[in-house]
Amino acid sequence: MKKKNSNCYMGLFNKIDHIDERINEIKDQLASLREGFLNAENEEECLDEIEAEQALLEIMSEGALAALLATDSQGDA
Repeated sequence: MKKKNSNCYMGLFNKIDHIDERINEIKDQLASLREGFLNAENEEECLDEIEAEQALLEIMSEGALAALLATDSQGDA
């Protein structure tokens, strides 16, 4: 019985580690996008282009979160 609980916890810990790694990847991607926006200060941008880039960021964030939530749970928890 104790071994079963141990396996369940290990599955949860592995899942948490995977989520943590994915969150860090998303943070890095968002940081590089922000850096790109800051480096492009001298370029003129139209309002449509800015709105399109903001929509892209929202889609990427929603997609990443959906991918994390869509992963199958492991164990009985």
